[in-house]
Amino acid sequence: MYEEEHRLVEIKVRNLVKEGRLEGKHIYLFGVSDSTRQIIGMLRDFHIEPLGVLDNDLSKKDSYCSRVRVLPVEGIKEIRDRRNVFLIYSIFWREMASQLENLAVQRENIVCLYKKRDSLRKQFAMAGRGRKIYKRLLKKYGDVPVFICPYTGTGDVYLIGTFWRQYLERTGIKDYVFVVIGGACRKVARLFDIRNVEVLGTQDEGKYLIKYYMLCPQEIRLKILNDGWWQNRCANPMQWFRGYKRLYFTELFRKFVFGLPDDAMPEKPGLEKEGHAAREVERIFHDNRLAAGKTVVLSPYANTLADLPDSFWEVIARELSGRGYVVCTNSSGQKELPVKGTVPIFFPLDLAPQFIRKAGYFIGVRSGLCDVISAAKAKKIILYDRRNRFFLSSAYEYFSLNHMGLCEDAVEIEFDSKKIDECLGRIMAEF
Repeated sequence: MYEEEHRLVEIKVRNLVKEGRLEGKHIYLFGVSDSTRQIIGMLRDFHIEPLGVLDNDLSKKDSYCSRVRVLPVEGIKEIRDRRNVFLIYSIFWREMASQLENLAVQRENIVCLYKKRDSLRKQFAMAGRGRKIYKRLLKKYGDVPVFICPYTGTGDVYLIGTFWRQYLERTGIKDYVFVVIGGACRKVARLFDIRNVEVLGTQDEGKYLIKYYMLCPQEIRLKILNDGWWQNRCANPMQWFRGYKRLYFTELFRKFVFGLPDDAMPEKPGLEKEGHAAREVERIFHDNRLAAGKTVVLSPYANTLADLPDSFWEVIARELSGRGYVVCTNSSGQKELPVKGTVPIFFPLDLAPQFIRKAGYFIGVRSGLCDVISAAKAKKIILYDRRNRFFLSSAYEYFSLNHMGLCEDAVEIEFDSKKIDECLGRIMAEF
């Protein structure tokens, strides 16, 4: 959800807590999505842990969404219990609410957090804001092409970086503006020789810029660096081909974002510019008493794909600590708490490859961080839920680091959330 919607939902959640409507209740969210993960984070800010996430897609049953078990609606035995509260944030909120009401759930126990669709007047207002942003870029950089990465996904920005030099060479573009959302994406862009990186403070600003482009395409030299950005679905329906006939992450970006030939391969960033990076990594290791070549970095958090419960990571931490490894968690704060028994670590993304290389080991669910550290020479264990689908393919097929050409040495494991012990055994066999 965008920042404006996020603020409105935060206010609604805060009011629910203030009014006591969630106190002593059994909280369920309806629908696995990035928005659901954000709402779970909001609830945890108030020390409220949901009992489950409901989803009608049975392939998601018993998987985990932000470490909360996913259940079918029929999986709640006492669904009519007045202590149950169901939170919904989805464009299909009417259908979801109706489904619950047909199961005799009381309407007051169903809370729809979804914001209604913007009015036409607001659409024009957003385009006007986008025009101001574009004029500001023109004033700063001149009349040059503007490229926008309209998402906060660091993995997408990394993949763009691996093709950027070849794209500029093929098109003959000498000067440009490279627009990203937030500082994390800027740090990823720094790994590559990308110039004129302009950071928009919020994803809303990116939405405004694209809205201006959609309404006035002849007035703005803009290219959206995405294989099918949702705002422009009518003009670019490519996202519905994701996974079709081996059109995976790399293939879609190579063919339909950059128009490069099939033999164009992703180029790894140069990590030999050590200087400041080496000193900063050394400082983090020294301050946290980490051991070079004997440190395991756990990365249990993901925004797009299924993850695993806390108990899974706690077992890994105990086992590896017992074998003499220093175990730490890539943890950025309140919403990403460290695994129990591990050292909380935060390293900037532009230092991530060097940090993992020095640590020696990485275990994480597939996320954008996996793309960023893919070039690091280290033991990299990447985890995928076997039943996790991404459009027309499995998550593993679509996002495999090895298949994408980002590296050749990743240990990629598909796990069954019902047989987690098997996954633990395969991981421990790597040590």
